[in-house]
Amino acid sequence: MTTAILLFIASALVLGCIRYPKLQVVKKENLELDEVDWMRGLIDALRAGATPSEALGYGNHRIIPTTSKKLNQPTEIVLALRADANQSNSLLLKALAACWQVSQQHGAPLAPALQSALDAQLDRIAIADEIKSQLAGPRTAALTLALLPFATLLFAQSLGISAVSWLITSWFGFAVLILGIALLGTGTLIMFRLTNAIERELRM
Repeated sequence: MTTAILLFIASALVLGCIRYPKLQVVKKENLELDEVDWMRGLIDALRAGATPSEALGYGNHRIIPTTSKKLNQPTEIVLALRADANQSNSLLLKALAACWQVSQQHGAPLAPALQSALDAQLDRIAIADEIKSQLAGPRTAALTLALLPFATLLFAQSLGISAVSWLITSWFGFAVLILGIALLGTGTLIMFRLTNAIERELRM
């Protein structure tokens, strides 16, 4: 019983250093997919003959809450789109605001420009998914390596070898235990921070 408790505490110390991705990542992915569907609807409405303001009015107003209040004020739509883009940190909405401004100032068709922006966003999402799948390997390896010593101790105890007793009763063993936990926790933490930094850099 004492052995199990000690192993549990040691495992908790190591795993406590690991920061798992929060549910906000899932929410962000869902928001991006909602924006993609919304943009597709906007492009389809423009190609069907709707005016830009009408096309905005047909879509999901939760994505552009500020812009929805400015649909009757054409001169304010660009600023409203930028405000919505900054609020949600959406690259797609930022592209929409830029395309909208160019279309207003120079009369350029809006639908082709938005289609290019949508294609670029879909490519970015696909690349981000590929990178996430590649980062899953190092994370799994780091977690496995962190848990392997504790699994080894459990295996030794099952064979009747008093490995845990030696670690906690001998000053040398105790020093090895503390050093091992510190190195495992530090290495695992560094690996997870590196992968998280890559995701943040790519805005995934």
